[in-house]
Amino acid sequence: MNEIIRLLFYPVFLVATFCLTLIFIPKIKYKEYFIYGFLIGGLGDIIVVGFMQNILGVMWFKNQGIFYVLKMMALSPLSWTVTVMIFLYFLPAKNAFRYPYILTWACISLGFGYVVRNIELFDFVDWLYPIPGYLLFLCWWSFASWLFRKTSPLAQERKSSKCT
Repeated sequence: MNEIIRLLFYPVFLVATFCLTLIFIPKIKYKEYFIYGFLIGGLGDIIVVGFMQNILGVMWFKNQGIFYVLKMMALSPLSWTVTVMIFLYFLPAKNAFRYPYILTWACISLGFGYVVRNIELFDFVDWLYPIPGYLLFLCWWSFASWLFRKTSPLAQERKSSKCT
């Protein structure tokens, strides 16, 4: 039973979050959210995991089965891509809501890390979680918010519609 859960966890998570992007993100805006999701989520995951796993050795994937690619879970960058898309789509325009939103997403990410560890797909040195891991996720989500708000026409569109 544990093997089935391990094998299906990432595919089920990926399909579920992908379906959420299809449900919530309008088709006309999907491409832009996908680009940000890919850059911040997918490539961000590859960079962070590469640094944390291959250089620092403080975290690592395990029991990856058929999804083992270059010492990584092949579905992890794809999962981060769609997760960032959802994060950015619902990102509040007002600072009073955006700060708690980012803090909450950092908590959710930390919890997800524990879940993936509990099903033995991921592990880390004991000191990495919760505080340094939370700060890493907080920086990641803050950067995603900042980059999106500064460079995306979609964020500018939301900002201008808020003012009217």
